[in-house]
Amino acid sequence: MKRKKTKIIVIGLALLVILAGAGIFAYYQTQYFLVLNGDKNVELNLCQTFEDPGAAAKKGGKDVSSQIQIKSDLNLEKPGDYTITYTLGNLDIERHITVKNKMDPVLRLKGKDPLNVKLGEEFQEPGYTAEDQNGTNLKKRVKVDMPDLKKAGKTEITYTVSDDSGKSTTVTRQINVLPNTDYQTPGLPICMYHYVYDRNDPPDDLNHRFGNYIEAHDLEEELNWLKSEDYYFPTWQEVRDYVDGKLLLPDKSIVLCFDDGAKSFLKVGIPVLEKCQVPATCFMITSGDGAKKVKKYQSQYVTYQSHSDNMHRPGGNIGHGGIFTALPREEALEDLKASIEKCGNSDAFAYPYGDYTQECRNILEEAGFLCAVTTESGKARPGMDPLLLPRVRMSMGQSLQRFQNMVMPPGTSAE
Repeated sequence: MKRKKTKIIVIGLALLVILAGAGIFAYYQTQYFLVLNGDKNVELNLCQTFEDPGAAAKKGGKDVSSQIQIKSDLNLEKPGDYTITYTLGNLDIERHITVKNKMDPVLRLKGKDPLNVKLGEEFQEPGYTAEDQNGTNLKKRVKVDMPDLKKAGKTEITYTVSDDSGKSTTVTRQINVLPNTDYQTPGLPICMYHYVYDRNDPPDDLNHRFGNYIEAHDLEEELNWLKSEDYYFPTWQEVRDYVDGKLLLPDKSIVLCFDDGAKSFLKVGIPVLEKCQVPATCFMITSGDGAKKVKKYQSQYVTYQSHSDNMHRPGGNIGHGGIFTALPREEALEDLKASIEKCGNSDAFAYPYGDYTQECRNILEEAGFLCAVTTESGKARPGMDPLLLPRVRMSMGQSLQRFQNMVMPPGTSAE
């Protein structure tokens, strides 16, 4: 009887141990553990270079440090007491930092702060001084981290100097890059293509499309040359910022457009773009089967933009007689809204037949387009109306040399 009781007690104790172990295991699997890396209390000189060692966290034995949220009021350029708080789940831990009122080494900036710089103008460094606590000149040791200043807005220049003991000071100069349209630029070619064909299977209307076709192999040759020259292909937002004087584009930049969304481009042109891995815009006429084309011919190298829904037809008495110039505002807006919905974009618009009036331009602005292109010849430049941009027309039979001459920045030559 005693043996039986003893056995029952042993089994009971074993079960308790197992349950306790399971409970402990479950606890450790579901709980976070958070610890600081480095010291809890830190003293720093004014503007001393500081790299936060952060904190470490685990859950169920796995490192989850990347999930830690950090909140800090630290300002190294102002003496005082600061706190960095690390939070994970319901846990938080703090690091307390005291910033003293002296630099060591001393690094001072000359000139105004913030400093205003016009986009596209050469930056003139106002200067700086640096020395250690013994008065030794450290100016030659100053390292300057200079941003590219290619975009309007706020940025900063970082200056860092270290002394012989390894102590380091970092200060920043605030920069306001101001929009500017009065700088020298070669201009941005926005190329206007239409239809693409294969010389081995020429279309019946090849000679009746006013030179708007380009042969697929010729197109491939042009695209390969652009890639060999490291041309940049900006987005329409970048085109808008460039025209507004808010962005510098590389001199070798280009936008490729194919108007109408004809099946010749969709079936023959898109494979060429994909083969060469070059992006382009298709200005799609979305009435009829336009919406189906957009869905069927999706490609990472093609963006569909509006060529109107049903305004690519006669009915006006301006230019080539496109109806857009004659439609009431509300009717035109409805057409544009329909085309935007079908294309899935409102970044850019191509005027049907190239016809427009000031009212047409204003309707596009109301519809929310970033840019619009005409058929007028020329390159886009800062200061131009973003809703009346010229283009460079591509024609059937043009040689590679002619293409290069039309798009290259002045003063450059093809290799």
